[in-house]
Amino acid sequence: MMDLKGKKVAVLENGLFSTYTMRESLMMRLLEEGAEVYVLTQTNRYVAQVEKMGLKVVNVGSGNMNPVRVLQYIYRLRRTLLRIKPDLCLTFSIRPAIWGNLLTRRHDIPTITNITGVGPLFVSKNMVYRIARSLYRNALKKSRKVFFQNEDDLNLFLEKGFVKRELAEKIPGSGVDYQKFSPIPAAGPHPPGFVFLFVGRLIKDKGIYEYVHAARMVKKQFPSAVFNVMGPFWTQNLKKNTITRSELQDWIDEGVIDYLGEKKDVRQFIADSDCIVLPSYREGMSNTLLEAASMEKPIITTETTGCKEIVVDHVTGLLCKVRDGDDLAEKMKEMICLPAQELESMGKKGREKIIREFDKSLVIDAYLKAIHATLDSAGK
Repeated sequence: MMDLKGKKVAVLENGLFSTYTMRESLMMRLLEEGAEVYVLTQTNRYVAQVEKMGLKVVNVGSGNMNPVRVLQYIYRLRRTLLRIKPDLCLTFSIRPAIWGNLLTRRHDIPTITNITGVGPLFVSKNMVYRIARSLYRNALKKSRKVFFQNEDDLNLFLEKGFVKRELAEKIPGSGVDYQKFSPIPAAGPHPPGFVFLFVGRLIKDKGIYEYVHAARMVKKQFPSAVFNVMGPFWTQNLKKNTITRSELQDWIDEGVIDYLGEKKDVRQFIADSDCIVLPSYREGMSNTLLEAASMEKPIITTETTGCKEIVVDHVTGLLCKVRDGDDLAEKMKEMICLPAQELESMGKKGREKIIREFDKSLVIDAYLKAIHATLDSAGK
């Protein structure tokens, strides 16, 4: 097995927040093995924290929806790859997976791809997603390994002919460090009402509208219930998928939710909650739910890809219908009415499942195996 000492690894990401949170353990392991790691992304306020980890950050902008910006992104990405001359590339999410693989294929850079989720890729009629679908047919042909975070996405790409069977492998999402995300006490006295917490990017596909709708309904019967929201605004999506700051402020002013902002470390906020809610339309594998379950919190989420795999209905949490705020409200009411002993049992069984199936070490081991095999076969 080849040593990573002195090897250059280029990581292609949409944003640094993922590098700083869910992929922190993998990045640190690469550094520990002696690799020189560059993150090619759209820079933001996490630059200092990521560079403090030992990673080198390069701003290549964002390959967003605007054709001019896409061309600029491709140009910067190509120029940076040619300058760095990486021994290996790791790509995450749709745009880096497509443009990154097309460029690394052209310049003969071994690449490992992670399909972190497909979102509206296969259902949207938007021109951008239609182009993405066509590009995927060629983008992954020279990838050395393509990781999928759930069985549905893996099978979908195989059916479409986007990836070869021998290159595809399912891993348990980004995994979770169950020792880091252990149960901890609440920070202070519990509020008089049941506390729900939504954690995720503030986009429609995460189910934020359904969460707000359900909160309004539940508050009619349980006025002391608390509905917290935590997560960043996100502009790298189609406009019809984003929410505005004025919408959020309206919900706050109405008294239906409390906004906690964006946090790197969510553990204390999870600990201070009674139930974590994510009514997402589809995920790769939800990190929010993995972390919540690892901390022994009951969950309410949708019966959809990337969520349903984490929750055993009525055992570790409750599953609701997708895009159905009314059904979500009913599940919230059901959760509120459960005895404390049953809530505790749900949490403990959820953590047992996480330790058994979603240990972060499983993901890191899969990556190291693929990286060493790729470099060995490339003779680098």
